[in-house]
Amino acid sequence: MLYHYLVYSVLFLLFEHIIHILGTCRLSKKLGVPYWKLIIPVYNIVLLLKIYNRSIWWIFLFFIPLTSIFLIFVLWIDLLRTFGKIKKKHIFFLLFSLGVYIYYINYSKNIEFSKEKLKKKKNLGILFSAIFSFLIHTYIVQPFAIPTSSMERTLLVGDFILVSKIHYGLRMPITPISIPFFHNTIFGGKIKSYIPFFQWPYLRLNPIKSIQRNDLVVFNFPKDFNHKIIDRKDNYIKRCVGIPGDIVSIKNGILFVNHKREEHYKKNILEKQHSYLIKTKNIPLNIEFLKEKMDLEDVEIIEENEEYFFYQIMATEKQVIQIKNLFENIVFIKKNILPDHFQENSIFLSHFNNNWNRDFFGPLYIPKKGDIIRLNSKNINIYYDIIVSEKNFLNKKHYDSIINDNKNNFYKIRKNYYFMMGDNRHNSFDSRYWGFVSEDHIVGKPILIWMSIDWDRKKPFNIFSWKFRWNRIMTSMNSRKNSYLFYFFVFIIIYLFSSLLIFIFKRKKQFFIKNNFFHFL
Repeated sequence: MLYHYLVYSVLFLLFEHIIHILGTCRLSKKLGVPYWKLIIPVYNIVLLLKIYNRSIWWIFLFFIPLTSIFLIFVLWIDLLRTFGKIKKKHIFFLLFSLGVYIYYINYSKNIEFSKEKLKKKKNLGILFSAIFSFLIHTYIVQPFAIPTSSMERTLLVGDFILVSKIHYGLRMPITPISIPFFHNTIFGGKIKSYIPFFQWPYLRLNPIKSIQRNDLVVFNFPKDFNHKIIDRKDNYIKRCVGIPGDIVSIKNGILFVNHKREEHYKKNILEKQHSYLIKTKNIPLNIEFLKEKMDLEDVEIIEENEEYFFYQIMATEKQVIQIKNLFENIVFIKKNILPDHFQENSIFLSHFNNNWNRDFFGPLYIPKKGDIIRLNSKNINIYYDIIVSEKNFLNKKHYDSIINDNKNNFYKIRKNYYFMMGDNRHNSFDSRYWGFVSEDHIVGKPILIWMSIDWDRKKPFNIFSWKFRWNRIMTSMNSRKNSYLFYFFVFIIIYLFSSLLIFIFKRKKQFFIKNNFFHFL
């Protein structure tokens, strides 16, 4: 796979090289760069770096996937400024046209360059920051925001997390032509932020650690049909409850892995949310009190009459105990568990397993790489998506032959697969509904909550209602949940103090030079 990735990378660089030559040939000629030097790959970039007095180390950006685009646009901006296009609107035209504007300038008549503008130094601080941030974002750590309550109370709506891309093995970028820092869409999700026609093959570097049971994992949603390319599918975060080779099942809302009750969830059961049904007599619940004082966001009245009120809430066992103690008119509070004979139509394989739902599910085997599966009418629908996703198209004739058991059909699994579930088990769209997550869809491991804001879920952009959750800010996401907020503040104070000292030192130095004090020394 590494060989294929390198071949595609070289082809992409050659494609960039041709685009650069065609778009800058006349401008480079006027700068004194002959055509024969311009067509030599890499060397033509080195010449422009020397002309603009940029460090030769910039050439390394040309060999890092995706950053070569940054370097090309930087050189094009330099060319525009050299030929008198110094206003911001010209840079905007260049970026908005995805480089087409340089062709317009290149083939325009009466374009002359100025030596004074050629020697003029530019402030590169913002540019360096953008490139450095892009490298970190793409290859090391990426920020994410938690928009839904599927992982409560582990992760809350308004948590901002950092996800390590190297823990489970860095997945190299697949779509090189894209708008930096935008995942898959722009302008409110109406336009794709990438161009899908040029793709690199899938390649993942060696991991620091493998995915373990109960690890939190960020992955690309397998059933995102709006985006066919793996690394551009929507990002999800769930807990990996089943690894390759495991058997998962759910009975009465309790998860079993390899026929044993899940230990992680059992240990933290008091902090995990469930759906509860509440019945009160005569007096309704004070919903505002529950939301403001007890931090209960999902409270819904489902039925009422002259004497009784029925509610459905999402709450932890701790909160349920508090509600029982606070309200004397409660008739009952019980978990909202679906009966074992109830078919939930949206559940994974529900059409072939009539009694599966969110609380009664499986048993289901999670395939691992190298498994040889004998396909038959009972399991073909379980593995159909896997066979298709692994580029082995199952035509109707072959499918019908398996359904009718006309012959032995064996299939060898090519990838490892995982079973993901949200910690908020009654309010999570997870593997129970759409199936397995393959190893090539894994993005990374959440490592830090760097910011946490409690906002109004109906009006999240109303900043006046925001409340900072200080106990969660700069908190690690390991089992110890260490807080680094104090160290962060210490670092900020040291940084600001040192910056102030450097500023004062520079001002004093300028003062001495201006008043010619060094002349007397």
